[in-house]
Amino acid sequence: MHLFTPQEANKLLPDIKPKVRRLIELKRAGEELQREADRYKLIGFMTAELAEKVAAVSAYADRINTGVDELEDLGVLVKELDMGLVDFPAEKYGEVVYLCWRYGEPEVSFWHSERGGYSTRQPVKIQMIQP
Repeated sequence: MHLFTPQEANKLLPDIKPKVRRLIELKRAGEELQREADRYKLIGFMTAELAEKVAAVSAYADRINTGVDELEDLGVLVKELDMGLVDFPAEKYGEVVYLCWRYGEPEVSFWHSERGGYSTRQPVKIQMIQP
């Protein structure tokens, strides 16, 4: 597992931002299609339209999974797509922590412990995070 410095994480953001934006869009579109499919399911039997929507939802899920895999191949962890949360493994005083970035933030400027999460984020003090 690669451990990032805040500087490394910020250098990677130009590659990550458009991918996360696309995943957010795919997830929203897939959820809308799922809601449409759910309405068709109320009929109680498989129609051609329902089969088409179910196949499209599955295709969206595949595209999302592929996109998440591509991001995680860069060494980051995709934590949550609704908010676009991405964690970068890092080290703080010999302990693994996560630099935490949310889609829309200009840079990686928060971190949290392994057991913590988004709600426990704290501001990064660059001198405290080591490679």
